[in-house]
Amino acid sequence: MAGHISGLNLSGTSAETYGTLYDIIPTNIVSASKNYKRVTPGNPYKSFIFNKINNGLALDVELAAGEGEACPQGASPLDDKEIERIRQWILYGAFETGILVNEDLIADFYDNDGIQSVPSPPSPPAPGEGYQIHYGPYFLWPEEEHEYWYKFVPDEPDTIEINRLDTYMGEYSHHFIMYKYYNPALAASVEYGLHDGPDFNGVEVVYGHQFNDSLILPNNTAFSWSNTTILDLNSHYINYSTEKSVASEVYINVYTQAKGTAEQIMYTIRKSNSDLDIPNDSLPHTFIDTSFGAGHGEDEMFVWAMTSHTHKYGADFDIFKRTEAGEKGEQIFDASCGATNGTPGCLDEIYDYRHPPTRKWSLMMPVKWLNGFIYEATFINTGPVPVHFGMTTEDEMAVFMYFYVDDTTGLNLSEETGLQNILKEDISVFPNPADNTIFIHSNTNLRDVIISLSDITGKMFIKDHQNFSNNTDRYLSLDVSGLPTGIYILHVIDNGNVRFDEKIIIK
Repeated sequence: MAGHISGLNLSGTSAETYGTLYDIIPTNIVSASKNYKRVTPGNPYKSFIFNKINNGLALDVELAAGEGEACPQGASPLDDKEIERIRQWILYGAFETGILVNEDLIADFYDNDGIQSVPSPPSPPAPGEGYQIHYGPYFLWPEEEHEYWYKFVPDEPDTIEINRLDTYMGEYSHHFIMYKYYNPALAASVEYGLHDGPDFNGVEVVYGHQFNDSLILPNNTAFSWSNTTILDLNSHYINYSTEKSVASEVYINVYTQAKGTAEQIMYTIRKSNSDLDIPNDSLPHTFIDTSFGAGHGEDEMFVWAMTSHTHKYGADFDIFKRTEAGEKGEQIFDASCGATNGTPGCLDEIYDYRHPPTRKWSLMMPVKWLNGFIYEATFINTGPVPVHFGMTTEDEMAVFMYFYVDDTTGLNLSEETGLQNILKEDISVFPNPADNTIFIHSNTNLRDVIISLSDITGKMFIKDHQNFSNNTDRYLSLDVSGLPTGIYILHVIDNGNVRFDEKIIIK
C-alpha cells in the first residue's frame, strides 16, 4: 500500500507494481545483506516477498531477526494454495506476462493430500562450512514425468573451494545433475527459472546422482568455483503414483573450504553415446563408444572415480582402458558389480540401473589422454517398440562419467592412503540390495571390529562389535530386517580406523 513503512507501493498499475518487485533490492537492511531481492527471478528462497508470506509452507524458510513480521500484517495468513501460486510464479521466472503456473495441479496437490518427495528437509551445513540449495518444487500429475533445468547463481566469494556435495531427493527422482556454464554469453542468454534445457555445448558437468548420495572429494582436492560461477541444475522426476500428484524437490548441501586449501583441482567429464538403436526383440544389444583426448600429447590424467547411467532396458555397462592401438585393454569398471562398487570380477553380477555403483581409486589411476577409455552399454528391449537415445525414461541412454586431477603433486598418495582400496579387495558384502540380512566376508584376519550402518545424513542405525578371527570361514552377518527402505553406508572399523565402507540399499 502507499506510504507503508517499507516504502513498498502496490497501488499503481500492474506494470508499475511489477517494476517495484522484480529484481529490486529490498529496503530491509538484513534481507538486502543476504543478497535477496524483493522478487529474485527463479529463486523464491532469496525473494523477500516469499519469505514474508511463507507461513511455514517451505520448512527451510524462516524470517531472520530484523526482517520484520510475517505478512499480511493485521490479517489472516494466505492459505497454502495462494502461497504456492506465488512460489511457483517465482520458480518459473516471475515473468510479467504469460501463465506458467498450473493452478489446477496446485489445487489437486493441496486438496487431495499430494506426495511430498522430501517431506523432511535435511539440515544445512553448519555456519562457515557451506550452504544449502533448495531446488523446486515442481508438480507432476499422476504418472507424469518431466525434466527441468534451473539456472542458479551461487553468490560465491572468490575465496572458497567446494570439497563435498550431498544430494537429497525423493524416491520418484530419476536423477539430479549439476552443470556449470563455461560460456558466459550462453549463461546470460538463458532466462532464470525452470526451463527445458541449455545448449550442451556451453555447459560442463560437475557431478550427478540417481539417488540420495554424498560426493566427498579426496583430501587436498576440490572443485573450483569463482564469484562469477553460474550453475545449471537438472532434475528429472517420474510420478509413479496412479492417484496422487507429487511435489518434486531436491536439496543440495554444498560444503566449502578456503581457496588454496586444495593442492589439486578436481575435474569431471561426462560422455554420452547417442547412437542407440535398440530393437524390441528381447535380445542383448551392445553399443561401444570411446573417450580420449588427442589435444593433450603424452600427458596423463589421474582418475579418482567413475560411474555410468542407463535407463530401464540397460542390462550391463563395462568400461575398459583403451590401448595405444585403440583397442580394449584392462577392464576397470563393471556396473553389474554393485557389491564391489563397480570393481570387475564380482561373483554375482546384478545390474540395477537405478542404483549404479561408483568406483573410486584412492591412489588415483593414471591414464594417458591419448589412450583414454572404451565403454560398452548393453540393452535388452522387452518393450512394445524399438527404442532410441532420448531424454525420457521411455528412451535410452549410455552415459559414462569420471572425475580426475591433472597432477597428484601435494596429494601425498601412498599405500597407506590407498589402504581402503586394497582392503575393498579383501572384504565383500552381499546381497546388495538386501531384504533381511547382510553378509560380510573377509579374506584377512581382522579381529575385533566395529560394524556400523548409518544413513547418508550420518544417523546411526546399527553399531555392533564382531570378530572375524573367531569364525573360520570369516563370515559375519547383520540383521537389517527392521530398517526402513533406503540408502545406507556400511562401515567396518578396525582399531579405530575405517577399513571398509560400502553403500547398501535396503529394499
